[in-house]
Amino acid sequence: MSSDINIDKQYLIETLRQLIGINSILPNETQISEFIADQLQDLGVDPEWHEVAPGRPNVYATAKIGTQDRFLVLSGHSDTVGVASGWETDPFVMTEQDGRLYGLGAVNMKGGIACTLAAFKALVEADVGRRGRLGFAVTADQEGHSIGARALLKTDYGKCDAMLHAEHFFGSSEKDYLPSAVTGKVLYKLTVKGRAAHAFRPHLGGINAVEDASKIVTALDRLPLRDDKTFGKGTICTLRIEGGYAEYSIVVPERCEIVITRLTVPGETREVAVNDMRELIDSLGLTSQVDIETPPPCYDPYFLDEDLEIVSCFTDSYKSVLGQDPYFSGHRGIVDANVFVAEGGIPTVVFGPRGANHHCPGEYVEMSTLVPTAHVLADTGKKYLS
Repeated sequence: MSSDINIDKQYLIETLRQLIGINSILPNETQISEFIADQLQDLGVDPEWHEVAPGRPNVYATAKIGTQDRFLVLSGHSDTVGVASGWETDPFVMTEQDGRLYGLGAVNMKGGIACTLAAFKALVEADVGRRGRLGFAVTADQEGHSIGARALLKTDYGKCDAMLHAEHFFGSSEKDYLPSAVTGKVLYKLTVKGRAAHAFRPHLGGINAVEDASKIVTALDRLPLRDDKTFGKGTICTLRIEGGYAEYSIVVPERCEIVITRLTVPGETREVAVNDMRELIDSLGLTSQVDIETPPPCYDPYFLDEDLEIVSCFTDSYKSVLGQDPYFSGHRGIVDANVFVAEGGIPTVVFGPRGANHHCPGEYVEMSTLVPTAHVLADTGKKYLS
């Protein structure tokens, strides 16, 4: 590692400890955003506050390193999911055991935020490079609808030349890969509209919306999910069915709502997904009317061009710091990079510290991967901006 870049391990670990101590379960991102803004101000950089919804801010900052236009952004998300049952330690107190740091968000993704802050600090203090700007962005709502990531696209940070997004992918093995391609997602909301009648005589004018909804759900395996050489086929899963009486009554249900999530592969757009569902429903010969909506969140799949300069700089830095090439592979899931790459056209490398149990009790980050992650981020920034 270059002598002009120094990762402050004590700062990184202490920052992570304080981040874990802040409850940022969505939609409560204000307090953690205030903490991050204070950290940036302590580095002599003016934070920018962008409220993307009431009480839900993004935090940005830019360090000018030279006068040229190249712009690299280090990014992460500030929110976590709720506390799952079964934690053996306090999820809001960072606990060290056997080289692991436990706490809610330790790996998803407060560990990544701590690494980006440490890398940002190292680059600002070293003042390396003489070509471009170094940006920092932490967005709200990744665990929800990614409203923070989409709001970023409408700012100057959405016009950056490249991004390093410190989500929990370390890239050290085939099982612990870095996303070179990511699936998309469509959420279906189906409203089945039947006709009420007396439930003792349903044949006299009744159209049972719940029964027709069940026919749709049991036929989902007939949806024409397409094969992709990277991902195989996408997936389909029913999340909720709601219909029938709220208070007991002998009435044929006239309305039922179904919510279904679908992972999509390249070639499966929202329009394609809607047409697939319409054709399936039409083939069932239902008496009910079925309306199809695709409410948020919706994401397009993407591929990362591995010939891009930011990928080359990152790969060189990764090998220099960790002594091996990173593993890239397709990822079946969703990250904010779906927004940054597929919607914003920002070349984005997703890379962060290693850990496990995100969204589960006992979430942890491996301490041994924190400083190397920050080193790789900082060294990549140095290479790309100089």
